[in-house]
Formats: sequence, structure tokens, C-alpha cells
Amino acid sequence: QHAEEVLGKAVAERFGESFPIRFDYLDTLEGGDLSIQCHPSETYMRETFGLPYTQHETYYVTVTTPGAKIFLGLREDADLDAFREEAGQAEDPGQPFEPRRYLETHPAAQHRLYLIPAGTPHASGAGNVVLEISATPYLYTLRFYDWLRRDLDGELRPVHLEHAFANLDPRRRGKAVRRELIPEPVIVREGQGWAELALGTLPELFFAVHRLDFADEIADDTFGRFHALNLVAGEQVDIVTAAGHAHPLAYAETIVIPAAVGAYRLRSRSGESCKVVKAFVR
Repeated sequence: QHAEEVLGKAVAERFGESFPIRFDYLDTLEGGDLSIQCHPSETYMRETFGLPYTQHETYYVTVTTPGAKIFLGLREDADLDAFREEAGQAEDPGQPFEPRRYLETHPAAQHRLYLIPAGTPHASGAGNVVLEISATPYLYTLRFYDWLRRDLDGELRPVHLEHAFANLDPRRRGKAVRRELIPEPVIVREGQGWAELALGTLPELFFAVHRLDFADEIADDTFGRFHALNLVAGEQVDIVTAAGHAHPLAYAETIVIPAAVGAYRLRSRSGESCKVVKAFVR
């Protein structure tokens, strides 16, 4: 009913009434590795599944444990025919294999962003809490391997090998993964006791992920495009608009700042240092 006020005029013209950014949590602290998967390309999503845009995504590691990993991209020496053969044998007759023969693994670093464009094989390893920041379509997760886990009826959980290998992007491999998909944060503005950092984006990702680091408070402005925020460090902050309206945001909570809000401030409740992840449409 209020797409322009919530999304912003330019974003509403692009996405209509579809809210384009999704935040969710992946918690493997006391669990196992997630399924090895990828997401459809833009064209495949439209032509095969009938959705107008696809699930490019990112992982922001909020909590991790020693030795935890993120699966991301192909190894430089990955043999895709062998990968396909072993994935097929895992599906039927149910023969296990080691995905690390084909996929890169990277240390899971707290407060690091990992970029996952469509077609990139990936998974969060055991021992993490990951804030997944992605484009909203989520129904088409294409699984290569699910560690031979079984459903409540005792059957192997389904994988989607035809779709998954049709979308596997062979360019996302080796040193290029570390260089392009695990970028170093870049300061875009700073002042006394605060800074805004760009954590990463790619040309194919329509959204960017920044982080607001501050000890006391920091000012921001939607500039006509909504912000999605999540408090990733600190107990609680107050979000205060130019009109004086205030709203609390506790650790691990997500809030949308509508485009119509314009200028606002984030204030630490206790004066402790805080980190707030901010995603927005570029």
C-alpha cells in the first residue's frame, strides 16, 4: 500500500511491491555442515522458475568457533566431471564423498562478509552463526550434496543435481574467490568515534552491505532508499529520527528504516561500542 514510502521511489519502480532484501540466520553452532548448494542465474530463474530476479546472497559471520569454515567457490584444480559423477553416486545409491576435493574452504572470521553470487557453490560449516543477507527469492536452493542426511521418513533428503550443475559458475574458483568474494572492508566515511565501512558488493549484486561502527552515536540518512539494519555487536541501540521518534534495536534484531524516514541517528544505550550491519539497494 505504501511501496514508495517504504522502498523509495527508484526502488519501487524497479521492484514494484516486492521487498527485495532478506535477512535470516543460519545457526550451526552445535550442528553440522550445511548442504553444498548454489542458486540459479538470473536467466535460469526467470525462464525455469518464473521469478523476476534471483537469490544473490552474502554471509555475515556474527558468531564462530575455532576451526570453523565457510565453503565458498571451487578449488583451482576442481574436476567438474568428477564432481558431477560423485554427486550422482551420493544421490543413488547413497555413497558418501568429500566435497573439499572440489570446493574451497575458508576460515570463518567473525564480522567478515562473504559474497555469494548466483551459481557459486557454498555452505556454512559447523560452528557458526551466519547472518544471511540476500535477495528475497529463497525457494530455489539447488543442492549438490547434503551429507547423506535423511528426512523424518528415513529417506535421503533431496538434492537437485540437474538444476545445480546447470547453474554452477566455473569462474568462481581458486585465488579469484579470495580476491573477489571475501573483500577487505573499506572506510567510506568516518569521524570522532565512528566509521561507516563498505563490506562488499559485486556488479551482479543489486544490493550493498555496509557496517556502522560507533562508540556513542552515528548519523545516517536513507537518501530515498530503505535501509535494513541488524545489530551485530552491542546490547541495544536507539534509532532516533529527525522528528524525534525513537525505536530500540536489540542485539541480533533486524529493522527496516523506510525510505521516507530520511535522516536518523543510532545511539548506543550504554555507551559501549556497537556494530550495525546495513544493507540497501544500490
